[in-house]
Amino acid sequence: MMGGLESLTYYLQMIRLIIEERKMPIYEYVCSDCDLKFELLRPLSRAGEAASCPRCHNSAERVFSTFACFSTDESGLSSPVGGSSCATCGTTSCDTCGL
Repeated sequence: MMGGLESLTYYLQMIRLIIEERKMPIYEYVCSDCDLKFELLRPLSRAGEAASCPRCHNSAERVFSTFACFSTDESGLSSPVGGSSCATCGTTSCDTCGL
């Protein structure tokens, strides 16, 4: 996850690009040195290039983006698309679970 200043910089960059109507995909990267996971807006032509880590400035490699997708079941309750994620859940309590 990104820190406060990194997040602000990222969102300001995103707003600027939207205003300029330049559409670019968001790619996720992980730094192998400091383990920072971050996102970059980049043109497709630079999709395969390594990125510079905003924390330690070493080279970071692109990783597959993950996302969650939810729908409602027959009773109207929220449920994950593709099955339960409980097997990979790292919490110790189900009290805060939205599934």
